Amino acid sequence: MHGELEVSLKGDVPRAFRWRGKSYAVLEILEVWRDTGRWWEEEAPKLFFRLRTAGGGLWEIYRDEARGTWHLYKVYD
Repeated sequence: MHGELEVSLKGDVPRAFRWRGKSYAVLEILEVWRDTGRWWEEEAPKLFFRLRTAGGGLWEIYRDEARGTWHLYKVYD
């Protein structure tokens, strides 16, 4: 996990996020899925989004469903 994000939503869908002081506009949601987390360790479920941003970036971000916080999971080169 790579840190907490500030996410702007339209409804329940990310439309932009801020990471390391830079803003990224979401152009396309490619995939959405729910992960139960490590329930045996009492980890909260997560809602994942694989998305493409302006400039061609491919990212995976998720919302911790217990805390309501957003996090970066993966950046593709």
